[in-house]
Amino acid sequence: MSPLIALGLSLYLLNLLVGLAAQFRLGHFGIWHHRLYLVVFVSAVLAVVFSREWWLLLTVGCLALFPKARPRTWLHPTLGVIGLIGYLLALGG
Repeated sequence: MSPLIALGLSLYLLNLLVGLAAQFRLGHFGIWHHRLYLVVFVSAVLAVVFSREWWLLLTVGCLALFPKARPRTWLHPTLGVIGLIGYLLALGG
């Protein structure tokens, strides 16, 4: 596994956990969740560019749509899961 994919996946999972904690109102992460999102987005793009794992385009696409998906709607967690699938498919490739 590429170190960039490993880093990107780790950051992605961390952001999913922060998002889940926010969803269940276990804390107020506001600005940190958004800053982490930016780092996750950049790391996913870098992973696509340098590892050429094209499944990660699914992840990047989902990440690009997040600003349109309001929290606590069905689309927000759906994008999160589909984006994770992109990483998981890239691991298999």
